[in-house]
Amino acid sequence: MALELNPKDGFYVAFSGGKDSQCVFELVKMAGVKYKAWYSVTGIDSPQNIRFIRENYEEVGFVFHRKNFIRLVEEKGLPMMNGRFCCERLKEKLGAGNMLVDGVRAEESKKRAGYSELTVRSRRKENKERGRNRSLEEMEMNEHRCIKGKDRIDLHIILDWTEHDVWRFIDERRLPVNPTYARLGRVGCMVCPFASRKQVEEYMREYPLYRKRIMLALERFLEKKCILPSPEVYFDWWLSNETLQRYKEKRGIE
Repeated sequence: MALELNPKDGFYVAFSGGKDSQCVFELVKMAGVKYKAWYSVTGIDSPQNIRFIRENYEEVGFVFHRKNFIRLVEEKGLPMMNGRFCCERLKEKLGAGNMLVDGVRAEESKKRAGYSELTVRSRRKENKERGRNRSLEEMEMNEHRCIKGKDRIDLHIILDWTEHDVWRFIDERRLPVNPTYARLGRVGCMVCPFASRKQVEEYMREYPLYRKRIMLALERFLEKKCILPSPEVYFDWWLSNETLQRYKEKRGIE
């Protein structure tokens, strides 16, 4: 697929430091096509993950944002499962005007299981009519060469891989393994709705400065929207995965 499409300016490779993005990065190199890999610096990245990328993937570029995670928390509070503004603002908009290659796998969620090998992200009427998710055969001739502005075409080149496939490929290619997996089982933002309470608390214990920044951001948020009495209580509610009303009722908070 990469050799057939091979955009003139090269592929935009979304890199996270996690196992799936490592496979994608390696596959693009093996395909012998032009590419540039980028890592989005959210502001709540694990220092260990940043170090892993810098030490093992020197050619990966770092994208910084005017408003990082901490600044967004000051405005919106912490992200929820059904309202992940952090991903929308800090990750999903990357690579606009390009053909992006990512490590999305169908096994990860019901939504991703419905993906095809290509996802066309475009506001243009003709693209909406043809649908977002398509196979390579369904992409019209040279359509990938017409992307511009905020349009983007995503290639999910390991869509049908299982987790076993991923680890086997990493082993066969002798790729470095991110040490965060051995400690926490996942690589990603330290404060994430997808992370377990145990994982978030472990990160906060290990990196108290980040916890302090989160609390300060929540304090500023609660000054504008006083839904709970303190940053500590708000953080505990967020970790509980309970509705706000249920959390307040159980703890007698008015």
